[in-house]
Amino acid sequence: MPTPPPYTALLLGATGNVGGCLAQLLIDSPLCRKLVLVTRRKTGAFAHAKVSEVVVEMDRLAEQLAPHAQGADIALAAFGVGKGTALLPEEELRKIEITYPAEFCRAARAGGARVGAVMTAVGVDPASRVKYLKVIGEKEEAVRAVGFDFLGLYRPSVILGNANTPDALGHLMRLFNPLTPSKFRAIHKNDIARAMLAQSEQAYGTLVRGEAGATPVVKVLEYREMRVFSGEG
Repeated sequence: MPTPPPYTALLLGATGNVGGCLAQLLIDSPLCRKLVLVTRRKTGAFAHAKVSEVVVEMDRLAEQLAPHAQGADIALAAFGVGKGTALLPEEELRKIEITYPAEFCRAARAGGARVGAVMTAVGVDPASRVKYLKVIGEKEEAVRAVGFDFLGLYRPSVILGNANTPDALGHLMRLFNPLTPSKFRAIHKNDIARAMLAQSEQAYGTLVRGEAGATPVVKVLEYREMRVFSGEG
């Protein structure tokens, strides 16, 4: 497979569990020439020559990110509520899970990004009676509407190595994985991050080489599809 060309990446969610892994993978990737981290507050957690942090007011995300998104190639969002979902008012949940990621994606697309990668969740359905699954289903609809040439939607179930997943639960999930339907199996945060990066780099290379069709592509990756990038199905 040809080597993908160098790219500039935007990342929303670098202070989270999966996002932090993704930030480090992007720093380590020789193909990523520039990495813009979009944050709510200055962190300084990823000091590297290719990294810049853009601190935004989340309610003005698209406006404030716009000048920094120019020349972007790939936009990755591993951003969400995490622990405490059930305790949030629905209006706040919708802001965090739908409005902010969608605004990030729109700003990135307007700046030139052709590839989007967004972490959602297994079982999403905008028609679901379960609040969280309904909201995340609407999140997928919102980012699909942005119009990336390639959009990857990453749907984990229980995330292992996650600060919000108790060690005992993570151990049990590993034990029961062989008996669990594939898409509901627990997956480590590193595997999600690797899949988001590798799929995005592959898709960008295909687009730049002119090998993609004219129709935008949306690819949904659940447990098995994500594990492919760790060398296991």
